[in-house]
Order: sequence, then C-alpha cells, then structure tokens
Amino acid sequence: MADIKEFELELNKTFESFKDANDKALDEMKTRNGEVTAETAATVEKINTDITEMRKALTDLETKSNRPTFDATGKKVDTEAMEEQEVRKAAYISFLRYGKERLTVEETRALSSASDASGSWLCPTDYETGILMNAYELAQIRPKVQVGTTGRDSVTLGLLAKPAVAWGRQLLEISPQTLTAGQKKITIYDLKALVTVSNNTLDDAEADLEKELIEAFGRACAEAEDNAFAVGPGDDSPQGISNVTTQANYVASGIADDIVDATHNGLDAILDVQYKIKATYRVGGSYLFNSNTEATVRKLKNGNGDYMWTAPEKGLPALLHGKKIVIAEGMPDIAAGAYPVFFGDLYAGYKVRDRAGITVQRLVEKYATYDQTAFMLKRRVGGMVVLDEAFGALKIAVS
Repeated sequence: MADIKEFELELNKTFESFKDANDKALDEMKTRNGEVTAETAATVEKINTDITEMRKALTDLETKSNRPTFDATGKKVDTEAMEEQEVRKAAYISFLRYGKERLTVEETRALSSASDASGSWLCPTDYETGILMNAYELAQIRPKVQVGTTGRDSVTLGLLAKPAVAWGRQLLEISPQTLTAGQKKITIYDLKALVTVSNNTLDDAEADLEKELIEAFGRACAEAEDNAFAVGPGDDSPQGISNVTTQANYVASGIADDIVDATHNGLDAILDVQYKIKATYRVGGSYLFNSNTEATVRKLKNGNGDYMWTAPEKGLPALLHGKKIVIAEGMPDIAAGAYPVFFGDLYAGYKVRDRAGITVQRLVEKYATYDQTAFMLKRRVGGMVVLDEAFGALKIAVS
C-alpha cells in the first residue's frame, strides 16, 4: 500500500501542475484572442498525457494489491492443492509443451475428462481459475456488474429485473414493461484468443510456460470483455452498455462536434447525465468513458472555475463530480453524433453469465515455418443490459 500512496501523492502533484498549466492556457486565450502559445499548449498536453499514463499504472498497482479471494464467478478460491489436480496439471503442461501425441498413458488418463474432438483439451481447474483471476484483476467492468454462471447456451432471466411495489390497500400489479424485463435472454458467445510461443520456449524446461499463457490469455480476455461489455453489438458478442436502448436516454452536449466551446463548459452537460436517471441509480452510479475522453474532461472547469475531476487519493479512485470513473477503452472518442460518456449503476443495470470450462487447442503445422506453436483459448460468456433506466448517456450533438 505504501507504493500506492506514494503514487497517489505523485499523481496529485502532477495534477496540480496540470491545473496551473491549464489555467495559464486559459488566461492566454483571454489576452490573445482565443489563442494559446505553442509552448503552453505543449506543456498542457504533455502533463495531461503523463497523468493518463500514471492513471493506467495506478490501476494496475491497485488491482494487484487487492487480489480478491473469490474468482470471477464469485466462488471462493480453493487454495489447497489436491494431489489429483497436481497430476492433471502436470499432464496438461506436458500437452502444452509436446502435444497429445507424446502423452503417456497415465497423462492421457489424467486428462480423460477433456474432449479432443477438435484438438482441444479442457483446462485443469486451477489453470482455468488462474486465467479467470488474471482477467478479473485486469478488467474494469466485470468486477462492477452482476456475474453468474450457467451450463446452457442462453439464459432467460428467471427473476424480475424490477419488482412491483405497493402500499396498504393499493393493488399490486405487474406492468407489461416489467414482465418484459423478466423475459430477457442472455446469449452465451464464444470468446477466442490466439497466441504463438517460440518452440525454443517450449523446449526450455526452466521457462514458466503456464504463467506466460495465463497472463497472456487473462489480459486478452479482460480487454475483449471490457470492449464487449461497453459497446458490444450483441449479435456475435455480448450486448454493450452503450446500445440503442440506453443511448435513447441521452443528454445533448449542445455542440455539434465537442463538449466544450465558448458558451458551454462541458461539465454542465455531463452533470445533467447524472440527473437523467433516478436517484436510486445515482447513488451507486459510475461514469464510463475511455482515456481520451478522460483527458479532455480533466481540463474542464465548472461555472465557479473549479476542476471537477479529482485525482486518486487515500485509496479512493479518480472521481468526476464526486462519482467513480470506469475506464473502458472501447468507448468512442468525442466526435459528432457519438455517445462517449455514460453514467449509471453498473451492478443494477448489467448482468454477465459465464459458462464453465475453458479449452485450449494446440496448433502446430500452421506456424511450423516460423518455428512457433500457437495456442487458441476458447471460453464462453454472455452479457447484456437488464435495466435500461439505470443508465444515462451524453450525445455529442446540438440537441
């Protein structure tokens, strides 16, 4: 934690420098007919870029220091290594290094529960857990939404997304809209990741192949999921938070192609997005945008001249208007007609369903001329918005 505190202090100092430089730029605009000297502009952009990189590094530090004792599905991680799991793990490493043709009878038996119809083998439990845990640590959206498991290719939500309520003698009825919410179906999709490994590495007994693959696949899954959960089309991937139904609940920036100009400070429109949704969702709400948008928002001031973006401090994350920020790099940049900013209750409004079982296929011939072996991972996951009213959006448009 000492490293994180030091990092936070350094980030806060850098942000103070940024505010001074940005204030200087604003003053120059007043005295130079809206222009800023090249030196001042370069300083502002340099410090702003530094802060963005520091934010990413701080996020990595925080996730690594707060490794949860529960896996991505919410189940407690079993830290006691069972003997048969170790045998299966050893057999699996042999498969990764040398292929199924060189497995012994005992090793093949240890992997007997895996299917090799397509040349794939089911990962051992601890190997699968390692990939999921790594993906969980690196992901931005998954830790903040509802996550469950399924053994099916699709999940029809069995519980109402929003219960009906009534006081006293009032009749308790369920509206057609609420009934529809209880019939939403989450489709489970294949998520595939491909990585190549040098054959020299496979032949090196000292190389930690398992760790390298877990880290590579974990990072790839985290990035793919963040993008899908944020802006996925919902036809061949999970439905993203930014979709047609949630975009309909928008506030216009008031400008055709930006969020700030001489008459719009930008922050007012973003704050209006908060109040576009009900108070029950604002309480646990977070902002969702990419690093480029955050870099823009970081420069903005409210009507009183205050910066509303605050740097991480004392274990608290970076905040905007006092609300947490979730960085999803797949979100669109600020541009005409885009929806670069969302605000809402991620836990109440979005659900993820995982189908247990991760397989890895070993591909040898295709990359043999490069003296490399490829590994293709496949896992199955679905996600969708279950409560549209839990989200509000900012649209870059005049109205």
